[in-house]
Amino acid sequence: MSLSTPIFLKEREEDNSKFVEIQQSQTTSIAAEYPLQNLCLASQEVLQKAQQNGRSKCLRCGGSRMFYCYTCYVPVENVPIEQIPRVKLPLKIDIIKHPNETDGKSTAIHAKLLAPEFVNIYTYPCIPEYEEKDHEVALVFPGPKSVSVKEISFHLQEKIQNNVGGKNDDLDKPFIKRKKTEEQDLNDSKCKDTTLKKIVFIDSTWNQTNKIFTDERLQGLLQVELKTRKTCFWRHQKGKPDTFLSTIEAIYYFLVDYHTDILKEKYKGQYDNLLFFYSFMHQLVKNAKCPGDKETRKLTH
Repeated sequence: MSLSTPIFLKEREEDNSKFVEIQQSQTTSIAAEYPLQNLCLASQEVLQKAQQNGRSKCLRCGGSRMFYCYTCYVPVENVPIEQIPRVKLPLKIDIIKHPNETDGKSTAIHAKLLAPEFVNIYTYPCIPEYEEKDHEVALVFPGPKSVSVKEISFHLQEKIQNNVGGKNDDLDKPFIKRKKTEEQDLNDSKCKDTTLKKIVFIDSTWNQTNKIFTDERLQGLLQVELKTRKTCFWRHQKGKPDTFLSTIEAIYYFLVDYHTDILKEKYKGQYDNLLFFYSFMHQLVKNAKCPGDKETRKLTH
């Protein structure tokens, strides 16, 4: 009996280990299938009722829309504005929209609806002047020169020092010594408040972004990339990596990373309501793919 007990325990441990692996696999699978399930959202009952009632009138322009008017940036008549959450943001946001971007398909409008005091939308070629404030502004866009959210403070501090000539003497230092100095500056910058006050996003299909991105008015801005986030956008463009996010996803994920990496605060869902419309539409599209659900096919704007 004394010999059989360890064998039994070993088999039991192996079974438990397999069970845990299966559970973890299922959890990962569920998270991939329902990426927006754990958000801290306001009640979406108002959107459910609007979905059932169909299109409604915009009280400003009179256009027939679903949920909100993408021209006037306001909810429609059957979506009372007091039932739409308002999100307070730590930064101002500018969105540069491509003139050929279809208004009804743009998720950038969600940000304007939910955080109107913090978000401005400009239609290209209209771009604000950032040249005098390039140490306070960054552009979220992938590329070889882009930095991570964690590195923003260091690079903006570097811009300030370069503007006043503070780094000129560093060019005379040996490369190894200069590299160590830069690494020390990066560590020191984590203890300083970031000078970042505004973040810029481009709202366009990925094939149309080059015209805006190469505009000389954006060339002096620090470029930031969200390398670890994956999109769940239902209009994801073929041939593009899943790290290419929709505009509202990019805004949301940037703010979450900014909150934890720059502000050094625990994230407790403060910006989740930026996905108030997006998560609802995502679920509608998902349901519409199921046979027999005709109601959800009314999603089109």
